[in-house]
Amino acid sequence: MNRYNHSGLHIFRYLMFFIPLFWAGCVKNEIKVEYQLPSNVNDAYRMVYYASDPVKGWFVETVAAVQGGKAQVICATANPTIVYIPGAGSVPKAAFYAERGDKIKITGEGSDPYSWNISGNRLTEEWNVWRLDNKTVLSSGDYSKINTAVEKYVKANQDNPLSTLLLLIYFNRREDDSRFRGLWQVLKGKALEPKWMQLVGRGDMPGGSPVVPHKVQEMILHTFGNGVDTLHIGNQPVLLYFWREKDAGREDRLILLKKLVEDFPDSTSRIIADVCFDPDSIGWMSVVRKDSLSRVVRGWNFHAETDSLMIRAGVSRTPWFMVFDESGKAVYVGDKSDDADKAFRKTADKKAPKK
Repeated sequence: MNRYNHSGLHIFRYLMFFIPLFWAGCVKNEIKVEYQLPSNVNDAYRMVYYASDPVKGWFVETVAAVQGGKAQVICATANPTIVYIPGAGSVPKAAFYAERGDKIKITGEGSDPYSWNISGNRLTEEWNVWRLDNKTVLSSGDYSKINTAVEKYVKANQDNPLSTLLLLIYFNRREDDSRFRGLWQVLKGKALEPKWMQLVGRGDMPGGSPVVPHKVQEMILHTFGNGVDTLHIGNQPVLLYFWREKDAGREDRLILLKKLVEDFPDSTSRIIADVCFDPDSIGWMSVVRKDSLSRVVRGWNFHAETDSLMIRAGVSRTPWFMVFDESGKAVYVGDKSDDADKAFRKTADKKAPKK
């Protein structure tokens, strides 16, 4: 090979190295979303996503103004994101995953986002298939059915990141917390990469995984009247009710507790306690004096969900109930007052004498 050919080879290698870098640098920090719907569709659709770069992040809400079935929206972001087309409740009408440079195409035969086809990358297209297969369930707003649809997919696709996203976005953890945690345990491989949890940013997932409740043996509380009380779990049936004054439906839950006290009046054979998470002790004492709830441990914990014991016990919000049988086993954990009532009565009937 002569020196001219040798020089040309070096130039060729140089270009092959730098051309991809050049084109990569030309990729803008944006996602293009194109709507191609029937010409009779004239509507505005909210789009919400979290935009971020290496320095900061911020929530963005924009509107796709579809006229004659057409629209184009530019979503600015440097990092991957999830774009939601929100519904009336917590379940989005549609959603998709995208990275900078992606061109997302939305098509359909009508104006209903539940029935739209969304394409542009592999993950979004897999998500699209699941959405369309379950559009009737999703549009129903029935959390029990939606949870079952998510469960079916997760169990069949344990290492697929889409399973992680479906769990975090669609599964109603309040409806069935233990089922949510059970499904999280079956995830593996790529589905457990931190980036998928970071994309959704769930507040009840510290450290990137759901808090798994630890067995509670005792609980020390500031209490009305006594100052401090220690509740021992494992000697008799226990019902713990965690609350804030502004919780919706609190009056109904007080009626439930009063009825339990009436049916199980012997406070030595059971423990019923309500624990306030409001930060102001004066306000808490004022509420306690007014509600006439007696023969119940009236507790207060200003650390609320950030208290180390509450974190270990899995108390992540209010209202919240925990019911333990006489062996200390948690027989109900969740926010359903009727279910807590049934669980307590079932175990208390075996142990505590009624009046």
